[in-house]
Amino acid sequence: MLDASLDRDARTLVALGRFPLKPALDGLALARQAARRDLTAAQKVACLRFYFDGAGIRNLYATLTRSGSHWSLLGIALAMDLKRGGDGEYRFENDCWIPSGGAIHTKLDWREPAGDWNSEIDPAVHGIVLTKRMRAAANGAAPPPPVVFHSHLPMLRLRLAGLGRMRTAVMLRSIYDSMESKYHKHRTLIGMGVRPLEYDADAAAPPSAENDYNFPWEKMVADAIEFYNSWGDALRRFPHIRLFRYEALTAHPAEAHKDLTDFWRLDVPLDCLKEAFGRITKAEMAKRIPERNIDNTSRVANREQGAALSPERAAFIRASLERRLIHDFGYGTDWPTQTL
Repeated sequence: MLDASLDRDARTLVALGRFPLKPALDGLALARQAARRDLTAAQKVACLRFYFDGAGIRNLYATLTRSGSHWSLLGIALAMDLKRGGDGEYRFENDCWIPSGGAIHTKLDWREPAGDWNSEIDPAVHGIVLTKRMRAAANGAAPPPPVVFHSHLPMLRLRLAGLGRMRTAVMLRSIYDSMESKYHKHRTLIGMGVRPLEYDADAAAPPSAENDYNFPWEKMVADAIEFYNSWGDALRRFPHIRLFRYEALTAHPAEAHKDLTDFWRLDVPLDCLKEAFGRITKAEMAKRIPERNIDNTSRVANREQGAALSPERAAFIRASLERRLIHDFGYGTDWPTQTL
C-alpha cells in the first residue's frame, strides 16, 4: 500500500514504478518502438530482444545527474585497462574523457539495441561511440564488451524486463549540490557557444544572467526528486540494489570503488584502482585539457559552494523538496554549507 499522506503526484510516481503499472508502461514503450518508421525491422527485433535479455549485461549504475559518474566510470575503465596490461591512459576530446582501452559502459535505453547513437545531440556518449568504432575496426585486441549500464533515469522510466534482478548501484548526491553543478555546467556550455540538452525550449529571450541562461529549474528539480523517490522505493523492494554516496566515492576513491566493483563482481585489484584514480584528480585532468583552458570545459569544475546558486534558487529547491520528496536518504531538505 502507498502512504495516503503523500501528495498526489508523489503517490502516482511511486505507483508507476510498481506492478501492474510498470510492466504496462514497458509494453507501451515496446509498442511505440515497433511503430517507429525510422527503425528497420531488424532494429525493432533487436529492441524487443534487448528488453528481455539486456544484451547479457547484469550491472547497472543509476546516478543522479552531476554526481561524478563520468569521473567514476573513467577511473574504473582505466583500472580495468591496467589489469589487462594496458597503459591506463586517457585523453580529452569533444568535452569528454576518452580511456585508451575503451569505455566499460553503455546506456540503458533504446540507442543500444538500435545502434542509434548521435554524439552531436548528446556529447556525453562520445566515449561510447568511439569505443564501439574501436571494436568494429579492431583486427586483434578490441576493447572488451561493456560490463555495466549507466543511466540518470529513475527506475520507473527504465525499460528492461529483468530490471529488479540487476546488480544496481544507485549513486546519490545532495540535490542542492547536483542542481548547482548542473547550473554551473549549463552556464559553461552557454559560454562555449553550445546549447545544453536541458535548455528551456520555450524561452523567448536569448540566454542571459537575468533569465538564468534559460535553465529550466522546475523541470531539473522535479527530475531529481523523481530520481530520489523512484530509487528510494526500489531500494526497499529489491535485494540487489545498493546505495552509494558521492561524498564517500570522492573522499576515498580507490577504496570506495573497490567496494563498488566488487558489488558488480568485476574483480578489479585495489592497486589498479589506486593508480587509476591517482591519474584523474582535478589537477591531473586539467593537464589533459588542450592549453589547460579549464574555463572552456564542463568536465572539470573549480568553484565554491554557493557561487552558482542564489539564495532565491536555494529557497525554491527547498520548497520543492519539502512538498514532494519522499526518500531523502539522510540529506534532508536543508542545504549544508561546505566547500566543494
